[in-house]
Amino acid sequence: MDYYNKIDNAYLAELHKPMRKMYVKMEILSHYEGAIGEITSDLSSTDGSITINKEQGCRRSCSLSIIDRSGKYLTQKDSPFWYNRKFKIFIGLQVDENIYWFPQGVFVTKSANSNGRRLNVEGVDKYGFLDGTLNARMCLVEYQASVTNSKKGTNIATLIKDTLMLDLGNNIPLDPVEPIIDPIFYNVTLYDDIVVDEGGYLGEIFDKIAEMYGANIYYDVNGRLRMERVFNYNLPSWYRHLSPQFELSETEITETDINYTYNYDGVNIITVTTDNTSGEIYSYTAKNENPQSPVNINAVGYKGLDGGTYYIPLGDTNEESGEEKCRQQAEYMLLQHTCISTGISYNLPITPHLNVDNTVRVSNDYYNFDKQLFIVNSITMPLSATEMSIEATNLQWLPFDTDCISICCETLSDTVTISYNTNGGKDKDGNTITYKSINQTPNKQIVLQGGDMYNENKLFAWTDSQGNKYNYGDVYTVPNNNTTLIAQWITGNEVTVTNTLSADSTVEFQSMSPSRCLIRYDDNEVARRNTNTISTFKKNYFLGTHDTTIMSESDDLTNFDNAFDKRTTTKIDCSKVKATYLTSPMGNGFENMTDFVFPANLTNISTSKGVLSGCKKLTKITFPVAYCDISHSESFLTNSTFVNGLELPYTLNFTPMVSVDKQTGVEEIKQNEILKGSHVVGNLNIKAATTNKCVVYVNKETTSLVIYPATVQGRFYLMGKGIDGDLSGLQSIQIGRSTNINDTDGFASNASANINLSLDFQSGNCTTKIPKNAFNGYSGNMIDVVIYGNVTDSNGITLESGSFCNMPNMTKLPMTNSTSLKTIPENCMNNLISLTSATTGYVVDVEGCNDMPNLTTLRIENSCENVNGFNDCPKLRSLSFMSDGKVKEIGGLNNNAITTFYIPNMALSVSGVNNCSALTTVVIGASLTSFTGFNNCPKLNKFTVDSSNTTFKVVDNNLCQGNKLCRVPMSKSDIVVTNGTTEIMSNAIQIAFVNSISIPNGCILANDSIKCQSVGQIILHTSFNTETGKYNNLTMTDFSTLDNVQVGTIFTYGNGITDTTNANCLPIVKYCIEHNINYVDMNETNTNARGTIGISGNAELDGDN
Repeated sequence: MDYYNKIDNAYLAELHKPMRKMYVKMEILSHYEGAIGEITSDLSSTDGSITINKEQGCRRSCSLSIIDRSGKYLTQKDSPFWYNRKFKIFIGLQVDENIYWFPQGVFVTKSANSNGRRLNVEGVDKYGFLDGTLNARMCLVEYQASVTNSKKGTNIATLIKDTLMLDLGNNIPLDPVEPIIDPIFYNVTLYDDIVVDEGGYLGEIFDKIAEMYGANIYYDVNGRLRMERVFNYNLPSWYRHLSPQFELSETEITETDINYTYNYDGVNIITVTTDNTSGEIYSYTAKNENPQSPVNINAVGYKGLDGGTYYIPLGDTNEESGEEKCRQQAEYMLLQHTCISTGISYNLPITPHLNVDNTVRVSNDYYNFDKQLFIVNSITMPLSATEMSIEATNLQWLPFDTDCISICCETLSDTVTISYNTNGGKDKDGNTITYKSINQTPNKQIVLQGGDMYNENKLFAWTDSQGNKYNYGDVYTVPNNNTTLIAQWITGNEVTVTNTLSADSTVEFQSMSPSRCLIRYDDNEVARRNTNTISTFKKNYFLGTHDTTIMSESDDLTNFDNAFDKRTTTKIDCSKVKATYLTSPMGNGFENMTDFVFPANLTNISTSKGVLSGCKKLTKITFPVAYCDISHSESFLTNSTFVNGLELPYTLNFTPMVSVDKQTGVEEIKQNEILKGSHVVGNLNIKAATTNKCVVYVNKETTSLVIYPATVQGRFYLMGKGIDGDLSGLQSIQIGRSTNINDTDGFASNASANINLSLDFQSGNCTTKIPKNAFNGYSGNMIDVVIYGNVTDSNGITLESGSFCNMPNMTKLPMTNSTSLKTIPENCMNNLISLTSATTGYVVDVEGCNDMPNLTTLRIENSCENVNGFNDCPKLRSLSFMSDGKVKEIGGLNNNAITTFYIPNMALSVSGVNNCSALTTVVIGASLTSFTGFNNCPKLNKFTVDSSNTTFKVVDNNLCQGNKLCRVPMSKSDIVVTNGTTEIMSNAIQIAFVNSISIPNGCILANDSIKCQSVGQIILHTSFNTETGKYNNLTMTDFSTLDNVQVGTIFTYGNGITDTTNANCLPIVKYCIEHNINYVDMNETNTNARGTIGISGNAELDGDN
C-alpha cells in the first residue's frame, strides 16, 4: 500500500535501520496542478538532487536526468518540460510491503537539454515565477502595490492573493493555487507603499512584506505559497516548541560525521529605527544575551550590522506602534543572522520527511549534545542511494528572550519544580481548573494529571519547553531543570456525526485512525482514549436525533468508514478535519445519510475504494473549499442517490487514471467515468474541471444537465457519447463554452426526443470541432446553439458529418455570432423543419444547411465566398446577398421558390440554382465566367447581363457566352441559332417540345446540348461551293447529344449516297438510319419543294440561317 505524508512507528523504525530501499517518482502537473502523468522508471537512479534552503522566497531547486528512450520527453511545445511546465517530486521509503511517500515540492522547468537519450532537467519552486529566476511577470512599468491593489490599506492576505492571480501574459494566472497565509495577515493592512521599479519582479513585493512584518514566505512541499509570521504573540523563541522531526543517537552520528562552523563576522546586536523626519522617531535594539549562545554579547562583545542602524518606514501606527514594528524587524533579522553565522553540518541516510525550518534532536558526547534540538537550515538530498547533507543551528545558540532562558537553565537545588499550565482547561461543570506545582528530585517518575480536565471538544496533551508531548496518566521522568508543562488543545480533526434513532438503542463509534482521540456525546459526556490504536466507544441513546463529536490527534482517516453506524447515521460534518490527502474510503454505504461535509482543505482524493458511494438519500453535500484533485472518478459518488440534485463545484478537478504496462512501460490514460450508476434527482450542475477525457452519466430521474466549468480552474473534456446512461428524463442540456467535446462520437446519441438544448461554444478556448453526429435528432421545444468566435483563431471550429441535423425545433442557425466557424460541411445542419429564416453569419463556405422545408428568407452575409448549400428549400422566396465583393461560387440553392435570381458582381461561377420551378429571370453580374446551373427551371425566360461583363451577352433573347450559345429561354418552340455561333453548349436547350432548330455552318454540338423530349426538325447548314454549284457536304461526325431526343427530320447537304456500306456514305446518313430519323439531302432536293418535304416556314435552305 502507498501512504502519503504518514509518519508512524513502523516508518520511524525503518529510518534507524542501516539499509533502506528508496523510490523516486515525478508527477507531471497541469498549470492548475492536477496530475496529468507520472514518470517513475524513466528517472535516472544515479543522477540528480534536490536542494532546500531556509531562505525567503525561492527555497527549493532540483536537477535530475530522465532516460528518454523514445523521444517523448524532447523539449518542444507539447513536452512536459517546456516553458512554465510544472512537476512534483516524491521520495518514498519502503517499509515491509508498503511505500511511505513524501512530497519534495512543486517545481517549474528552468532549463532542459538533451544528450543522446538522456534529458537533463533543472527546476526551481514556483517562487521562480516571482523573483525573476524564470524571467516571468517582469514589471514593464513601475508597479506600486498599494495603488494596484485597490487602495492604500489593503490587508496583506488580500494583496498576496490578488497578486498571485495576475495574468502571466497568456490568459492564465500566475499561481491559481490558494496560498496558506497566517491568519494575523487578514487583519493587518499595508502601512506603506511598496514600489517595484521598471524591470523588477513581483517577488520584491512579497520579500518586502515579509521583512516589514517579521514573516517567512516560501512555497511548501505541496507547492502552496505560505506566509508565516515568526513572532506571533511576541514569542521570539517559538522554535523551542516545535516537536523534533527526527532523533539522532550517539551511534547514528559521531563526532567525525559532524562539521562545526563559526563565522566570526556574526551579528549579535541589531538596531532598527523609523525613517520619518517629523514626529516621534521610534527605535528598538535586539540583543543576543543568551548565555548558551557562543556569539552572545557577554562572550564576544558587540557585533553589529555593516552600516549600523537599519531604517524602516514608519507608516500607519493605528494598528501597531512604531516601536512594535521596529521590534518585529529587529528580532527577525537577529534570528536570521544568528542561524547563518553558527551551525553544524553532517551527512545522513536519506530521510524523506525532513524539512528546513524544523527541528531534529542530536546526541553526541564529544560536543556535549545531550538530546539537543537543532533547527535545520538546509538540506541537499540526492535522488540516488547516497547520503543527504544537512546544515543546522543549535537551538540553544539562538537569541532567546529572558523568560525562555530561565526555563532552559539548570537549577542547582536538590529538587526541581514541575508546574502545570492548564491553558484554559475546565472541569465538567465548566469551572477553570488549576493544578498545584510539585517539587521533585530529578529522575524520579511521577504520573501526570489531567484525567478530569476538558476544554469543550478539544483533545489535549502536556508539552514541555522542548516540545516533547506526554499524555495525561503517563509515567513522566522528572528532568534536571524546572519545567512547566502546558496543556496543548487541538482544534482540528473534529468530526460531528448525527444519528437518528427510531427507538432507544446502543450506537457504536470508533476512532477514525490509530491515534489518541476524544469523543463528546450530546449530553456533554466526554470519553478519551490515549492509545495509538483503533478505539471503540458505545453510547446508549434514546429515540430521536443525537449529535456526537469525535476528535482525533491525527488527520489520518483510514478507519473512517468503520467509525460510524451506517444504518442510523444521517449527517456527517468533517469540515474541521485538517487532512489534505484522502487515500482511504470515506462515506460509503450510509443508507440513510442526507448531509455530508468534506474536510475544507482537502486537496487530493486518491482512493479507489469509494467516496460517498452507495448512499441512497443524499440531500446536501459540502465539497472542499480548496482545489481538490480526484484521481479515481469511477468510485467517487457512484451508485448513490442525490434526492435534491447535485452540483459539482469548480474546486473539483478530475485527473486521469494512468495505468502502466509492466512489460513495455507504456502508459495508458483511461477515460474518467463520472457518476456511473448514480441517481441524480432533478438538476445536475457540473462546474468542475477535468484534465482527461470523461463521460458523464445521468439517469431517468435527472431532468436538467449543465456542464459549465470555471475557466480559471480548467476545462471539462468529454469523449465517447459524452453523456451516457438513461437520458429519458432529461428536459434540458446546457453545455458551456469551457467544455471540450472534440473526441465525442454521437454526442448523447441515446437522448430523448424532447430535450431542450443550449450550447455555448467558443473557439480558441476549448472545443475546436463539433464531432460526428453530435446533437443529431434533438427535438426539444427550446434549442439555442451559440458558437462564439475568436477573430484571432485562423482554424476555427470544425463541424463533422451529421452534426446539428434532424432537429425539428431548432429555429436559429448556430453560426450567427461566430467569427471562427468557417465551413458548414455537406452533411451538417440539415433537415431543420422549424427554421423559417437564416443568415450565414461569419461562415466562408456553406456546403450543408439542406432540406429546410419551411425556410422562406435567407441572408448571405459579407464573409461568405462559396454557397454550395441551402438545397431543397422549397419555400425559399427571399434571398439577399449582403455584399457584391465576397461570393465567388454558387453551387447550391437548388429547388427553391425564388422568382428572380441576382448573381453578385464578384461571383465567378454558378453551377447551382437548379430545379427552381418559380424562377423566371436571372440577372448576371459583372464578373461571372461560368454559367452551368439554372437547369430544369421551366419558367426561366429572361436573362439580363451587366454591361461590364465581358464573358456573357444576350442575343435574340438567348444567353451567349462569347460565340457560344449558353441558354435558350424556355418559352421558345422555333429556335434559330445566330450565324457565327461556334458551339451549342451543354444544357443550352432544355425545352421539352421544340418545332425546329436551325443550326448555322461551323457550329458544333456539345454533349447534352439539346435536352428535349422531341424536336420536329433540325436543319444543319453548310457553306456553298461555287465550283460545283452545290453546298458542301456536312462534315459533322458527333450527333450523340441527340441520342435521347425524338427527332422527326434532319435537313442537311450531302453527296447523295444512302448506302451505309459505301465508304463515302456520310456519318449523318448512318446516324439517321440507325436512329430511325427521316433524312433529307438538300443537294438532291428541289429547293422550291420545301413545303412538300415538311420544312417549317421559318427555316432557310441556303448555307446561312
